[in-house]
Amino acid sequence: MKGFRHQPAEKKQETNWTKIGIVVICVLMAVFMVVSMFGMTWLNIFTQAKPGNSATVDFTFRDAQNRPIISSVNSALQETEGKDLLVFKAASLPVKVNVTTDEDMIPIQAVNPYYESRTIEYLMFGPELNLISKSLEGMGVGDSKVINNPYAEEMSREMTMEQFINISGEDYANISVGDQVPLAFVDRPEINLDNTTSSSYIRTAVVTKKDEGNITLNYGYPVIDISVSKLTTG
Repeated sequence: MKGFRHQPAEKKQETNWTKIGIVVICVLMAVFMVVSMFGMTWLNIFTQAKPGNSATVDFTFRDAQNRPIISSVNSALQETEGKDLLVFKAASLPVKVNVTTDEDMIPIQAVNPYYESRTIEYLMFGPELNLISKSLEGMGVGDSKVINNPYAEEMSREMTMEQFINISGEDYANISVGDQVPLAFVDRPEINLDNTTSSSYIRTAVVTKKDEGNITLNYGYPVIDISVSKLTTG
């Protein structure tokens, strides 16, 4: 037909597979370099703790009134701000997963978060560490758990008014039920005949009973909050 001009079909551009392959290889190399910087430990975020693994654990021990007593977690320590409470700050705990310790007393380096000039050795008992260790099995990095301590209620000490004054140096008349009192525990209370030196550790107790002549202190913590911040499975 006159005046009709046939338009040639547009030529389809061929796919440059060589170029695409080069781009894919470059991307994979970049990912490999980033992963190499972190080593293989990043894979631990997908794993669960098994017996014998090493874990780094953030923890908070709480008394029967749910008050933080000692913690490695800043948010837990902030709960005590503006309150007249005895609280201690510690570093995260290195713990073997589901491995029992035979030690009765485990000292933890700690400071008062509001007066950090002096480091003390805070006392954790072996059964408490074993509770944490057993509870870690099956947890992964970032997981949290609340542990109920079945031994807490049994950790009590009854003493006379005179004994309490001699040990604590506190004014007996000003002490009330619910008050916190620091107690010292000695790892070798018997007389040392071999010239070995005894070590003493601090632990916070709470007054549970009091009358004119006797007082009862509980130094057990019924709740332990834990979270896994690092896990080594090698």
